[in-house]
Amino acid sequence: MAKYDVMIIDDDPYDIRIAESAFRQIKEVGDVRCFTKPIAGFNSIMDNPPDVLLLDVEMPEMSGMDLYQTLPLAKRPPVILCTNSQQYAYEAIKIAVADYLIKPVRFPELFVAFERALHQKNVHINMHVQSEPIGKWFTFKKMHRFVLFTDILAVSSSKNYAIFHLRQAEDDFNYRITMDEVETMLPKSTFVRVHRGFIVSVNFAKKVVNRKILFPERTDLDISVSTMGLLRLRQYA
Repeated sequence: MAKYDVMIIDDDPYDIRIAESAFRQIKEVGDVRCFTKPIAGFNSIMDNPPDVLLLDVEMPEMSGMDLYQTLPLAKRPPVILCTNSQQYAYEAIKIAVADYLIKPVRFPELFVAFERALHQKNVHINMHVQSEPIGKWFTFKKMHRFVLFTDILAVSSSKNYAIFHLRQAEDDFNYRITMDEVETMLPKSTFVRVHRGFIVSVNFAKKVVNRKILFPERTDLDISVSTMGLLRLRQYA
């Protein structure tokens, strides 16, 4: 099976981590090179252009638009732009991007964008996804709810219930289930049990300070990490 190399240039290591994790779930993806410095990424492209480039737009030193348009035409790979707003969409059309994604990048969008980028190289293949499922039906108090795994930051135990912590605190909900059962139903590629009573998504857990996990999107969460949890987290570093 042919493999296609990818480069990610983004000044935010957190965004790189999410995108790299998603790319590595696509069987057709080969090497993934990541750069937080635009100029370093530019020089790497000049030396060895990737097959597909995922490029942040707003960066210090050099914007994504400037970086791409500074490249010689022969060195320009198909590009997927990613940013926090739609304001650069017109400029993106002018440089014929393969796709334009709004952060945070989600796997389904990135999967389609990667396929479109390959099409620009006249590569047409039937891509296979080796990812784990991204959604799950949860039933509680006679209600039905669809929750994407990619929207779950953490799960904590509360007596006979598990609390699912989502991006917005008001969306959190309880479900009668054991933590052992929760652990078996969540994708092991992105979720790790850091304590007997806590499971976290490595895509959202920013860092550990004094045995507490910090989430940029949910500063209200108070999640402890055991010694074993620290060892498990190191596997995702």
